[in-house]
Amino acid sequence: MTKLESKFFDFVKKNIILIFWVSITVCGILLRAFQIDFESLDYKYFLLPWWNQIEQGGINALATQVGNYNIPYQIIIYIMTLFPFGPLGSYKLLSVIFDFLLATGAALLVHSSSSSNSKLKAVITFGITFCSITVILNSAFWAQCDSIYVALILFALYFLKKDKNILSFVFIGIAFAFKLQTVFILPVLIYYYISTRKISILHFFIIPAVDFIMCLPAVILGRPVWDIVNIYLTQTDDGKKMQINCPNLYALICDSSDMSNYYMLKAFSIILTMTLLGTALAVIIYKNADINSNKNFLLAATWSVFTCVMFLPSMHERYAYLLDIITLIYALVISKRFWLPVICTMISLRGYCYYLFGYDMLDIKFTAIIYLIVYLYVSYIFFKEVLFNCQKQNSIQKC
Repeated sequence: MTKLESKFFDFVKKNIILIFWVSITVCGILLRAFQIDFESLDYKYFLLPWWNQIEQGGINALATQVGNYNIPYQIIIYIMTLFPFGPLGSYKLLSVIFDFLLATGAALLVHSSSSSNSKLKAVITFGITFCSITVILNSAFWAQCDSIYVALILFALYFLKKDKNILSFVFIGIAFAFKLQTVFILPVLIYYYISTRKISILHFFIIPAVDFIMCLPAVILGRPVWDIVNIYLTQTDDGKKMQINCPNLYALICDSSDMSNYYMLKAFSIILTMTLLGTALAVIIYKNADINSNKNFLLAATWSVFTCVMFLPSMHERYAYLLDIITLIYALVISKRFWLPVICTMISLRGYCYYLFGYDMLDIKFTAIIYLIVYLYVSYIFFKEVLFNCQKQNSIQKC
């Protein structure tokens, strides 16, 4: 071997993790680039008309509601209309940028939560997340923006575990300003608040404050302040269906086209969800359960998000996006149960294929049965390993 060859291999060995990161990033970008011209129904019937309306109205278009997304997303659409990339490319470029941030946030969480081989695990996490089939379909095909609020949530959780509490809740507030589904993560924050006493109830007020600040430009232009609240209230009645292509409990017990008992079922679903989440909270208080450890915190986050997806009304298939990412992070941190993110992602993939391509891989009722079984198992390990295994760190007291 020549000196040049020897130096080359020494360089590769020394920088193998960086080389892998660059390679997987390029691969992820190329996978997305191949579908840059794909137009989903959401794009044709919602995103494109929103773009046209805001482009024609200019900045004054922000004074009225365009579409059914919150005001900060309308502001971003307005900013994108100022650049010469066109609507389809702009929407997808925005989502791909946040795909990158999403993968980075996931990598940071795994790196900070793992004791051994943390750099390698972090890069693997980045690669799996950035090249995840549903993440790619969501941005490059669908032109949807779920990576925005989920990326912000991951950074919020990272800062929370680093005891940067104000910054953490600022990120939660920004995420909430983009997507109502940010509330899926609130239960675990409450559990963390009760269990660790590291944060104050005052931190939770940062969330609506940040939401208001991000909506302020539209308020200044003439939007009523009430619109900030009303947009999300309207979204909770989306389609007046108990589930919208989401294989949760209501795919088993309800006819998606029957709206006759919608409000009664909606009230029942909210009460059921709150009861389950509240029961876990009561046990945490009574048993002094440990939510501080990385393993327990991520398992609690997985269960709380899963509970919301499984039992809240009007769930779309995309609303499990956060669950898919959280289960992946959890599996990588504990280095087992890798089947969990695989199954959750495959179930989400069924919904994506059905909406985007009209291809029904599995009957939604059959998929819902699998989803329910997985949820029951997650509930079992959550109650067993977190709620009823209450030995605190640095303490000899047990439940």
